[in-house]
Amino acid sequence: MLKRSVRINGLILAVLVGVFASADLTFAASDIIKLRMQTHSPPEQMHRSYDPFVKAVSDMSGGKIQITLYPVGGLVPFKQAMESVGNRVVEIATAPEGFMHKSVPVSVFGQGLPFAFKDRGEAHYFMWHMGFIELLQKGYEKKNIHVIPIESYNTGLMTKTPIEKAEDLQGMKLRAFGTMQKWLTEMGASTVYISGAELYTSLSTGVVEGAHWGDAFQMSEMKFHEVLKNYMVPTPLVGSWNSLWFNLDVWNSFTKEQQAIFENAVIAQGSFWGGTESRVLRDLALKNMKNDWGVSVNVVPEEQQEKMRKAAVKVWEEIAQDKDPLCREAIDLLYKFLDEMGRPVQ
Repeated sequence: MLKRSVRINGLILAVLVGVFASADLTFAASDIIKLRMQTHSPPEQMHRSYDPFVKAVSDMSGGKIQITLYPVGGLVPFKQAMESVGNRVVEIATAPEGFMHKSVPVSVFGQGLPFAFKDRGEAHYFMWHMGFIELLQKGYEKKNIHVIPIESYNTGLMTKTPIEKAEDLQGMKLRAFGTMQKWLTEMGASTVYISGAELYTSLSTGVVEGAHWGDAFQMSEMKFHEVLKNYMVPTPLVGSWNSLWFNLDVWNSFTKEQQAIFENAVIAQGSFWGGTESRVLRDLALKNMKNDWGVSVNVVPEEQQEKMRKAAVKVWEEIAQDKDPLCREAIDLLYKFLDEMGRPVQ
C-alpha cells in the first residue's frame, strides 16, 4: 500500500514537473531564490512531512527556488514564529492551524471543529471549494502573512477508561487545548494544557487521564499506548490543518508562475502525499497498538454521537461570537455546507 502510494505520488509530481518545465518561466541564472523555512516539527517528523514539498518546489522551478528546512525552534522559538514571519525574520514557517488563534481568531476553524465533518474529503471541500481559504487568508493578511494549508489530519482522543457514551466524558481530567478543549469542557470534562515535553509523565503518573495529539500515528510516537488503552471512534476533530506561512511581502515579490509552483507543490506533496501517508501511518499505528499493546477501539453509537454533536454546536456558536467578524462568516459558511450535505443544524 505504502509503496503504491509512493509510485502514484511520483507520477503526479512528474506530471507537474513536466508542465512547469514546458512553461516559459525564463528564470535567469542569477535568479536563484533562497528561502528559510522553520517547521513546527522535530527533525525526523520535519523531514518526513516537508522534504517532499521542498523537492517538488525545487524540481518544478528547475532548481531556481531552494528552501532550507529548520526544525521547531531552529531559527526562532515556536511561539515567536508568527511575529517572525510577519516581520520577515523568517521567510516561511509551518504551524498547526489554530494554535495562534488569539492573534488570528478565524484560524481556530483550521484547528478542526468538533463533529463538523464526516471525513477529510468534506474538510477539503469546505476549505477549497466552499471558500473558507479566502476567509483564512484575510485573517492572516492582517499579520502580513500569506497562508496556504498544506495538510489536513484528524485529531483523535485516547483515554485510560473507554468513551462509549457522552456521559463517560463527565468528570474526566484531560489534556486539551483549542476547539477540543472547548468541546470537552462542554461535555463536562476537566481540561488542562500540558506541553508535549511533560505530557507522557503527566499521563503515566495520573495527573491527567487522557489526551489528544494528532491521530493514532502521532499518539503512538508520543507512546500514549503504553499508558492509555482506549481510542475513541469517531475522532472528534476531522479536518485539522497544518499550514505554510509566507511573509506577505516575500509572497508578493514572487511572479505568478513562482506562486503557482508553491501552490502546486502543496497539491502534489501536501494534500495528496501528506494525506495518503498520514492515513496509512494512522492505520498501521492503530493496528500495532491493538495487537501489541492491548489498546481497545471504542466505537460511540450514533445516538451518543448526536449528543456530542449538540455540545459541539454550542462551541461553534461560541466561536462565532468572537469580535472578529470573519468568525461569524466562517460559521455561516459551515451552516451552508451542512445544509447542502443534508445535515442542517437544528
